[in-house]
Amino acid sequence: MESLLPLFFYTLMLWFYRMGEGKDLWGNLRPTVDDQWRATTGRTIRRVVIIIVAAYSALLLLQLRS
Repeated sequence: MESLLPLFFYTLMLWFYRMGEGKDLWGNLRPTVDDQWRATTGRTIRRVVIIIVAAYSALLLLQLRS
């Protein structure tokens, strides 16, 4: 089960990133999202997801190095 945790994490982060794009997980546009939301809140969500994924990936790589 421990080896599946990164898979769950990256799947969840993909979902959040897609949500920030104004899409669902399969790439279809969500009808309640407009361009202004994508440009403000969506951009912030995408940036936060990228930072979190980078930090998590770095921690995984450090763990493999030890």
